[in-house]
Amino acid sequence: MLPDMPDTSNQAIGRRLVAVREARGHLQATMAKLMDVSYQRWGNYERGERFPPPDLLARFWQLTGATSDFILFGHMNGLPYELAEKLRATASKKLTDTKDAATG
Repeated sequence: MLPDMPDTSNQAIGRRLVAVREARGHLQATMAKLMDVSYQRWGNYERGERFPPPDLLARFWQLTGATSDFILFGHMNGLPYELAEKLRATASKKLTDTKDAATG
């Protein structure tokens, strides 16, 4: 992968789906129901075992405000402000927690 290219692997896409779901305060089972897919299928998307189809990405945007640019490429421009702030705060906390675990 080129240095300036975003991670577009299924696993990265899954991590972004999880991040948005958590930022919106939904459990995995709740999101599956809202998305009208089985819990197992939604879990496959979040684990990066399956690639989410375009109609699912469109529904996810309608429910969460997360653009396909963010889900597929990690581009935060175009996200609702409060969602972008929650995602930044969560990423910062995870980075801090990782540093604390490494030094602890």
